[in-house]
Amino acid sequence: MGAQISKVEDTIHDVYKKTWPQAWYLAPSFLASLGALGYVGYAFSQGKPTPSSPSVSFLHLLGVAGGFGISFWITAVHGRAVQRMLTRHEFATVQSHLSTVYFSSSAVLASLSLGTFLLRHPFSAWSKEATQLGAALIAALVAAEVNSLVLNPLVTNLMLDRNNIEFLQAAKTSDDIDRLVRNDQKYRGINNKFNLFHSLSMISGLVYHGVQWYHLYFLADHCLVL
Repeated sequence: MGAQISKVEDTIHDVYKKTWPQAWYLAPSFLASLGALGYVGYAFSQGKPTPSSPSVSFLHLLGVAGGFGISFWITAVHGRAVQRMLTRHEFATVQSHLSTVYFSSSAVLASLSLGTFLLRHPFSAWSKEATQLGAALIAALVAAEVNSLVLNPLVTNLMLDRNNIEFLQAAKTSDDIDRLVRNDQKYRGINNKFNLFHSLSMISGLVYHGVQWYHLYFLADHCLVL
């Protein structure tokens, strides 16, 4: 069964690579982020609260549960574990593919949380308590969108440029990397930009993850009876 599933996945991936248009505005990550913003815009435009229903509640819980799950995995588990098992360049390759999926998924899940919240609590009728949660959900969506649309592409391109120089200079050890930083002006410039944008991306990721903790606590405080 597992082998059959793998064959199906490989076939889909091969078809995807052959037929995928390379225009940036047709990239799945961009379309996912655009769709997320569109859904929130639709929810924001509704002037009256949508009646409570299992479907709306399910989508809201899916947004917070999915957002917390993937952000916790990426923040606390994946990075450190994979970094110990792979070489520097292998780790960079894995991250370049995974981060695109992660940030676009984060944007979609954040839009589910915020969009369903806006459907039940229109912006014009926000109370003090609703304002606190609404502001947090907006911050999570902004953080996810900034990472997906701006920071992640910058970090990935800079990382690949840096790796290319390391490969051409046969830099494999930490001493080799330090030598490049000291002696290669182009490499030093790319490395400094990478560190800057990667730090900003990490901060945005922590903002997103922090909001998920707050959102879970908010729901537990209001909904859970043990």
